[in-house]
Amino acid sequence: MKFEKIVVGIEEANGYIFYDENSLEAVVIDPGDEAKTFMKYIDKRYLKPIGIILTHYHYDHIAAAEALKKKYQCPINAHKKEIDGLKDPEINYSKREYAKEVSITPDVLLSHGDTISVGALQLEVIHTPGHTPGSICLAVKDEKVIFTGDTVFSDALGRTDLAGGSEAMLRKTIRNKVSKWDDDVRVYPGHGESALMAQLRSRREIK
Repeated sequence: MKFEKIVVGIEEANGYIFYDENSLEAVVIDPGDEAKTFMKYIDKRYLKPIGIILTHYHYDHIAAAEALKKKYQCPINAHKKEIDGLKDPEINYSKREYAKEVSITPDVLLSHGDTISVGALQLEVIHTPGHTPGSICLAVKDEKVIFTGDTVFSDALGRTDLAGGSEAMLRKTIRNKVSKWDDDVRVYPGHGESALMAQLRSRREIK
């Protein structure tokens, strides 16, 4: 297993290129902007993208998805509850915050518990609503690695004051799912640095 964090855009969003070193199959998680930056990394290593996975619909995490889909002819994956937000530039904030409006129709609709195979590796979909209705985290099977999007960061929980956000739902997600993860799991969020769950538990809201 290998992955690369790529920080892009005015919001400094983390995108990740996750791949199997043997087959060179890869997925791109949250390609927020600057499609050419992702393409450069992929092409330099002769990777074979088989999919793009969006953890949620906000513009700073999705803007390069269509360009990558077109170049590599691979599907865009997102949770089924993200359809409206991905399609609507008002809901995903690209109409107000970005240089161009972004409207995406996902090719593959995900549900909690789905698995995505990347060569010999597998990513498990964990539905973690709160930041948006269809926010997801992606756990690497047999590894202590989870990509958390904007659900939880190294120093904060995701925002709930944006379109589709729900503080009550996020609290439920943290209590019933995130807080159950082992202390030695390392989370890789949509912004900022990674952290161990043991570090996150020092905060009152994650126990």
